[in-house]
Formats: sequence, C-alpha cells, structure tokens
Amino acid sequence: MWQSRTNDKESTLIRRAKRAVTIPDLTAFAATLELRPIAQLLGDLPELARISEAKFTVASNVLRRRFLNEAPLAQLQLRAFGIEIASTVADEDVAQRIRDIFELATG
Repeated sequence: MWQSRTNDKESTLIRRAKRAVTIPDLTAFAATLELRPIAQLLGDLPELARISEAKFTVASNVLRRRFLNEAPLAQLQLRAFGIEIASTVADEDVAQRIRDIFELATG
C-alpha cells in the first residue's frame, strides 16, 4: 500500500510544509493533508516527521483524524504500516513521531 520515497526529490506536500509560515499557509497545508491519498501520505511520513514541531502537530492532528475515520480493520493495517515505516527510519526521534501518530489513532 505504501512506498517510501527512493529519490531525493521532495513531494509537493513536504515543500508546502517547509514553506508554510502564515496561518493561511498552514491552513492550505492541512487541506492538502486532508485530500492526499493515504498511500501517498504513508510514503511521505519519514520526511513529514522531520518538519518543525508546530507543523508536525498540525499534520499529526489531521492524520489521526483521517485514520480514525477509517474502518477498524483499515486502522489496524495503517498502524502496522506506520510501525513498519518507523522501523526504516534511522533517527529514533523521527521514528517515534511516526509511531505516536498511530498509537494515538488506535488507542
């Protein structure tokens, strides 16, 4: 379902997150998160988890809400993907940010 990014090119989502400095920018970033297919979001998670704390808080709130709106079986699958994605990240703080999204979403 998900594929990690194998090239060095950032997604438009990550570029938008990094450029967001105003409330309208953050609102547009959140709207992008709402509309982006979940499979793409999963692929973006390692980079998304590296953005600033404030921007990641916005992102994680949107992601949790989206995941909670999924059927229970899909939530379990997404949690498994999240744990798998986190296991591929060398930076433990970034990996924990990823795991936290799914822990709060299912528990």
